[in-house]
Amino acid sequence: MCSESRGWRAVDLGRVGLVVLAAGRSERMGAPKALVSIAGRHLLEHLLQGPVIRRLVDVVVVLGHHSEAVEPVVRRLGFRWVLDPLPDRGRTGSVQRGLAAFGAKVTGVFIQPVDCPLVREETYLALAGKLHGADVAVPALGQRRGHPPLVAARMFPTILAAPADKPLRELLGAPGVRRRIVPVEDPGVLVNVDRPEDLLELEELYRRAHRS
Repeated sequence: MCSESRGWRAVDLGRVGLVVLAAGRSERMGAPKALVSIAGRHLLEHLLQGPVIRRLVDVVVVLGHHSEAVEPVVRRLGFRWVLDPLPDRGRTGSVQRGLAAFGAKVTGVFIQPVDCPLVREETYLALAGKLHGADVAVPALGQRRGHPPLVAARMFPTILAAPADKPLRELLGAPGVRRRIVPVEDPGVLVNVDRPEDLLELEELYRRAHRS
């Protein structure tokens, strides 16, 4: 193990949380994305059963459409959830529901779509290690920025006060926001699963990550 990896594992995640966005219609997928399976597990399970997740102070899954199907899985996995009653307003509305569930106990929160489930442990740790002095830390593979951004608690009031249909990327990219781009060697940050055929790429990514 390289010294940098050892340093990442020493990062304190005791006051960092995670919002999982799982409120969408999943119309193009034809089924709730959270419950689509690769390698014998739902996407939601892949995301929430990563080794770094249990080190976080709290995790909140935001449900909306298909909540009656997804909520039992969230409970079985041992995490709490909140409901976005109007998920069609926009993803920022779901982010707002998630952030409001944390109160003042966190210094920052990862915001992660459920269809981005294969982010590596070292990516979470690298982002957490770079948040100090920034408003948001964003992973980037080469020139492409990805998920999940780690948003500092000082940004919560701005996000909570925004219109629900205002894209989060505009809020995090606004003038005056201190963004820190964190280079990572993690193709999982760029995953975007919208259609059944997109699962082929995700399955290949999973196989490569678990190849001995």
